[in-house]
Amino acid sequence: GHVSPSVNCVAWHPNCNYVITASDDKTCRMFDIQTGRCVRLLSGSTRGLNLVRISPSGRYAAGAGYDGVVRIWDLGNGRMVNQLRHENASSSPSSYSEGLIHAMSFSSCGAALAVTGSDCTVRIWDVRGAGNHLSNPDYFAASRGPTATSSFCNGLSSAASKPQMERMPGSERSRPGTRVPAKVFKTNNVSILDLKYTKRNLLLAVGNY
Repeated sequence: GHVSPSVNCVAWHPNCNYVITASDDKTCRMFDIQTGRCVRLLSGSTRGLNLVRISPSGRYAAGAGYDGVVRIWDLGNGRMVNQLRHENASSSPSSYSEGLIHAMSFSSCGAALAVTGSDCTVRIWDVRGAGNHLSNPDYFAASRGPTATSSFCNGLSSAASKPQMERMPGSERSRPGTRVPAKVFKTNNVSILDLKYTKRNLLLAVGNY
């Protein structure tokens, strides 16, 4: 089980054979419901995790918590493959509420991940290539803007060339992750408490008015 007694979220895997939990011990863990054994330890977060969501395909898990960063793991091997780190995300929030992510939802087709937090903003991330990271040209395109050499919409593809990597700022090489959401929606200073995609990919939001 978890090191911390605080388990903040539990999500079913689409095949119903596993559950994934998020905890204050900075990890998500996948358990086999038949044996009760932990079969995947999803680590890499710098602070506690209060949310976990699983992609419709069951391939990826997205975990988020108190630092404003969404981390994506490949459930096939347990490795963290991406970080969705928006431009205002702080690496060391002054309080737990400052960077807290309140809700996440995968679209029914699995192409988008909606995320909202304490900054009263809903961000839609393109996760069609959820395994994107610094060695992937799709990540390069997403982090460098429309003039980048490859398209963000091509999904998973081959590794980035060395010249592309060399053109990245050093700060991006040391802090991997996609930084540019596909869409950003600011609320009128309303904190969104929950998000949910319908089967027709309509995004519903509930706020604290």
